[in-house]
Amino acid sequence: MLLNRLFSGLLYITLVLVFTGCASPRAPTGGDKDELPPVLLEEESTPNQQVNFKEREILLTFDEWFTLKDVISQLVISPLMPKQPTVKQKGKSILIALPDSLKEETTYTINFGRSIADLNEGNVLENFSFVFSTGPVLDSVYISGRVMDSKSLKPMSDVLVMLHSIQEDSAVYKIKPEYISRSNKEGRWNFSNIRSDAFQVVALIDDNLNFLYDLQTEYFGWYDSTLLTNIPKIIVPDIMMFPKESRKAIRDVIHDTPGWIKVMVDGPKPLQKPSILPPIDNAVTAWTGDTIHFWYPPEINYQGSVVLADDTVKILLPKISKTEIHDFSITNLTGKLPPYGVAKLYLPVPVTLIDTSGISLMVDSMQQLPFTIHKDDEDGRLLLVKAPWKLNSNHLLTISPGAFQNAMGHVNDTIRISIQVADSDAFGDYTIKVNGLDSNLTYLLTLRSGDKEIINNSIHQKADTVFELNRLMPGKYQVEIVEDLNRNGFWDTGNYDLRRQAERKMIYELESLRAAWEVESVITWQK
Repeated sequence: MLLNRLFSGLLYITLVLVFTGCASPRAPTGGDKDELPPVLLEEESTPNQQVNFKEREILLTFDEWFTLKDVISQLVISPLMPKQPTVKQKGKSILIALPDSLKEETTYTINFGRSIADLNEGNVLENFSFVFSTGPVLDSVYISGRVMDSKSLKPMSDVLVMLHSIQEDSAVYKIKPEYISRSNKEGRWNFSNIRSDAFQVVALIDDNLNFLYDLQTEYFGWYDSTLLTNIPKIIVPDIMMFPKESRKAIRDVIHDTPGWIKVMVDGPKPLQKPSILPPIDNAVTAWTGDTIHFWYPPEINYQGSVVLADDTVKILLPKISKTEIHDFSITNLTGKLPPYGVAKLYLPVPVTLIDTSGISLMVDSMQQLPFTIHKDDEDGRLLLVKAPWKLNSNHLLTISPGAFQNAMGHVNDTIRISIQVADSDAFGDYTIKVNGLDSNLTYLLTLRSGDKEIINNSIHQKADTVFELNRLMPGKYQVEIVEDLNRNGFWDTGNYDLRRQAERKMIYELESLRAAWEVESVITWQK
């Protein structure tokens, strides 16, 4: 009897543990991995695609547990409602409480973007939409297109594409749009259930989520023509997005050391160069990206102002009273030098004096070679060395003390620089043929290897041209061609106020270059 009661007790405890474990929901183990997103259970949900819709709440029930995330940024409702509906999750369902005063005879689309994903595997239900009409018919026009970055020519994701009824031109600044869509990772967007009308199509990266183009940092683009939605399906040409033009303003001035002023401006190198007032005699200047450097004799201990357009910023006295000792270093930028090439040397501060009598060039530690050395015309920090280089040999450039003096009055100690010259077979050549150009315009052609610009050239009033680019290092190269409409020598962004699109460009990936290869590429400008 005792054994029977003990066995019965153990069995009871085991059954309690089993059923208690079964009562707690948990992810299943084993079996095939779930790769499907949640599926709407239509029989348990508010019917989709309804007309004469009068409900104030929408119920959407799915076949599995799911998460609802980033609803504020992902949920897109078109046309905009007078008030944002309340969206909340309840179990396996979504409840949408609609605001009062919806427009009459209007088709509404509620798109969830990427906000719905299953609980266990995170499979996303892409762009699930609920559509209804407050009138007797569903609008049926379908519109699609793509948004692209006008600078990189890459697709742009998470861009708001908006439809404005044709109103005043400034509507994008102060009136919220009627319809809204969002681009996917391929830059593609679409609208369904749009009414027949006339619209303006604009695209916006909406940093403050107010559906208005009102911040300096916001990317923007628009379709030049009025969009008439009088046919069932419309494909809009690519919308090229661009950043706003930077105001030519002074962002910062750094004057920590006597003899060196750094002025940072908004955007890249502006058309107008900042001025120093009062002027500094014999000041040396050079650009680094968005920063212009002014070097001057340190004993002046300058104090004044820098001026750019309408901006004026004070230049305070340096934080230290004595000139810091700067390392007079020289960096060899050349790598392996091609035959007949020019060695490039870089110094942090421009050189103002070069005494070639204190410089020698030797090859293989035995033979002295003649050479020339001079500053680059645009950047005094760059020195160019030419010589009758010996192929496949090491050259030693020796700079004796005092042979260089820089803009801050410092001189060098002994510096030795090794320059390796390769054999001619170590390099390759490109022949690039460009055709299809407008002979009335100017174009800019840039050859790049990664982020490094190799060659910049202008093409003036030619329908076609050929570039012979010789003795290039093996590797991958890219050609960029810009339609330089204002002939200012660089790519210009767009300006909606002036109804000027960003300057068109084309980016072309060249066939990889190998040693001793000659590669010919033909690029046709797309008009």
